[in-house]
Amino acid sequence: MFAHRGASAHRFENTMAAFKEALHLGADGLEIDVQITSDGIPVVLHDPGLQRVAGRRRPVSSLAWSELEHIRIGKRFWRLFMGSRVPSLRETVSFCLLHNIALNIELKETVIANPESLNEILDMAALLDQVHFSSFDYGILQRVRELEPKMETALLLKKRQLEPNRLADFEVDSFHFHKRLWKEPFKEMLIESGKVLRMYGVTGKEQALLSEGRIAGWITDYPERFVQALG
Repeated sequence: MFAHRGASAHRFENTMAAFKEALHLGADGLEIDVQITSDGIPVVLHDPGLQRVAGRRRPVSSLAWSELEHIRIGKRFWRLFMGSRVPSLRETVSFCLLHNIALNIELKETVIANPESLNEILDMAALLDQVHFSSFDYGILQRVRELEPKMETALLLKKRQLEPNRLADFEVDSFHFHKRLWKEPFKEMLIESGKVLRMYGVTGKEQALLSEGRIAGWITDYPERFVQALG
């Protein structure tokens, strides 16, 4: 059970506070997003820009880490006094290593635009026993496989990709998909793919889904509900 951007229902997403809360609530792992700064530092941030999280119209790719680390992020009106900072991937990996929890690294737009950054990202990820990479971009996952064939890769599926025989064309280890796709005819396609299956968009209140043994992992904003439901 992976806490989506940390325990993001309780703390602001992709912050150390969200990661600590996820650990406190019993998560098995963290699901995070990685972007790249102008000087090539991998950071944990979902959006390619800072408008939503910091109220600044600046792309991450235009900022050096020395600038970004001082910008406060969080809910509007709270940022000034109670804001957090953007964590680096290095400190997030260190947190997972210290607490022996898994990590799902989603590769975002600035990584896709700068595939050379994968070498440093892979070096950090290699410190963990339980780690995999996910992305909507199949090409960047293929690049991960070229650089580190033993690293698990997970394609984030879109509905249009769920077509007869098409799933077999994707050379990845896992499929991640929204819960609304767990229905026929898509369900049968996913099962027959033979891939590791993880579902996102779940809240812990989907009792019928929680008893589904063919799902290997859950990605949720509410890790505490899964701890209670799954015992």
